[in-house]
Amino acid sequence: MLDFHPGRIGHACFLDEEHWSTVKASKIPVEICLSSNIMTERIPSLDVHHFADLYNEKHPVVLCTDDPGVFSTSLSKEYSLAASTFGIGKKEMLLLAKDAVESIFSGEEVKRELRQIFDSALKEL
Repeated sequence: MLDFHPGRIGHACFLDEEHWSTVKASKIPVEICLSSNIMTERIPSLDVHHFADLYNEKHPVVLCTDDPGVFSTSLSKEYSLAASTFGIGKKEMLLLAKDAVESIFSGEEVKRELRQIFDSALKEL
């Protein structure tokens, strides 16, 4: 699947080193659902979650929810969990959300509008 260079991949919990190398070299965005990954035991704990590695390497990463009703979460909770677990400040969290705009499946006009919203919010910080 990675050979097709998808627009993004979800979870990425089962990738081996070779696949991680491909994902990182190709800058394929990774959707991360922290609560889901822990509750389904795909990742043993947040302190070893691949989010930290991807975030620190400035790899495109998108925080998401995976079945919020089942996992009792929301996007706000996922961002709060990431901020508290990985020590990410308010401005950095806003930049993380802004960067996610680049991975959405939408036209350039929508992306431009969203970037403007985030830029306005960043100015207010």
